[in-house]
Amino acid sequence: MSDIKSLIKKRASIKAKLTQFSSYLNVAKSCEQLSEVQIVEVEYRLNIFENLYDKYDMLQTDIEETVDDPSEQYAEREEFEKQYYTLVAAARQLISSTRNQASGNSISEVDVSCYKHAHKHNSIRLPKIDLPKFSGGYHDWLEFRDTFISIIHNNNSIDNINKLHYLRASLRGSASLIIDNLDFRSDNYDAAWKLLCDRYDNKRLLVNNHVQSLFSVQSISKESSKSLRHIVDTTNKNLRALSTLGQPVEYWDTLIIYIMACKLDQVTNREWEEHRNSLSEPPTLAVFIEFISNRADLLETLEESKSLFSKGEGVHVGNIKYNKHSSASSENSRSPLSCPMCQKDHFIFQCEKFKSLPVQSRISKAQNSNVCLNCLRPGHNVYKCKMGHCKYCREKHNTLLHFDRDTIIPNQPSSTLASVNHLSSSRVVLLSTALVNVSDAEGNLHTARVLLDNGSTANLISKDLARRIVKVLPGRDGIARVADIRTRKGVIRRAFNTICPLPVATVVEDTSTGGVC
Repeated sequence: MSDIKSLIKKRASIKAKLTQFSSYLNVAKSCEQLSEVQIVEVEYRLNIFENLYDKYDMLQTDIEETVDDPSEQYAEREEFEKQYYTLVAAARQLISSTRNQASGNSISEVDVSCYKHAHKHNSIRLPKIDLPKFSGGYHDWLEFRDTFISIIHNNNSIDNINKLHYLRASLRGSASLIIDNLDFRSDNYDAAWKLLCDRYDNKRLLVNNHVQSLFSVQSISKESSKSLRHIVDTTNKNLRALSTLGQPVEYWDTLIIYIMACKLDQVTNREWEEHRNSLSEPPTLAVFIEFISNRADLLETLEESKSLFSKGEGVHVGNIKYNKHSSASSENSRSPLSCPMCQKDHFIFQCEKFKSLPVQSRISKAQNSNVCLNCLRPGHNVYKCKMGHCKYCREKHNTLLHFDRDTIIPNQPSSTLASVNHLSSSRVVLLSTALVNVSDAEGNLHTARVLLDNGSTANLISKDLARRIVKVLPGRDGIARVADIRTRKGVIRRAFNTICPLPVATVVEDTSTGGVC
């Protein structure tokens, strides 16, 4: 309970200041013509009064959160805000109307009389001049000092009380603390300006600060127009400041070029070295700045084009529209989302018609469609694909293109498996053949063509040739065997229970190929 009383008491103090400002404003309005000093006083009081709302808002919020029924407090807030905004608007209107009557022309916050005579009978309204702001940084001091001297300090039509007001309004942070203890009187302006110059007009510190700014430019990791322009702007700004401070910057070209070239990204640095090697004379700083500026212009153009396409906007040339979804292949005008199997708007691996094909047909279709055999997407090959691999064999091909390798039939450990292996990549392999003479049991020669396959795990012979050459013998154990013969057209399973000894008597020249085996 004591807390709420304390808050209400503090709020009453703020409301009393509201009433005081209202009374002062009524007195100011009653004057027929306010002097320049009175106008500045109104402005100064208004600046203090405007900060009053934040304090009130904080107290009122605490009160509203403390009481059980805040409805009365809401009405209290509404009444205060109504009076507050009315007084602020009235004060600003009084300042504006008084200045317009006095000068006939308002230029920002500064009433520069040199413009009054030139434009006394001119209806053209000049643009506003904003006073510079200074927060205490040495790199901003020279710019602030020269601008303030030109607009305010050397303007004899502005009295010292107004100059002090403009100086206070221009300072921020640590800089404002330097003159914060000075009373608001006209004779304190010269003292305030001297304190400020004594603090920041230190040539040694200014030179050190601007040289440090040149060395501390952040290195560029990736080329961009923004980063390159930052290097150009930082270099020009600090060199101008150093020149103003009397430093011989016109002899620093080689040093500045080396420092800034070390800050460039690898691509831009390589381009600069190539450009420098093409010159007959050592480059000047102006040449370096021009090169970096041109490079920034180029990158900015490319970045804008990239941004345009990233938003899905096509580029029109005549009657042709080039869109970001256009295929990169000159042989195929379909969109990448146009299925080569059914021409619908999906990838081929999403096509039900493609999935219904045998594995061998899927492989052939994928190869003919110029898609990656690993992800089944266009635009790259399997060697550059960053997608995963087959979930069955972990090899670099799509799961839909997986072809089962040789499998041994379970529960038949004695069976012999013969197969013609098919490569998962479906490459066509040409094997050599040869004509040979094979002798039968009576010594007669029979010409036959053999297939030369070093990788074969079984030796097969046709039944017709076997009957002509040798007597067919049963297996030693009398058990029938099963062989799987895998061809490009499928797998053929054959049973056999005979063994054929095959004597090869002679080797003859293959007249079809000219080779001898």
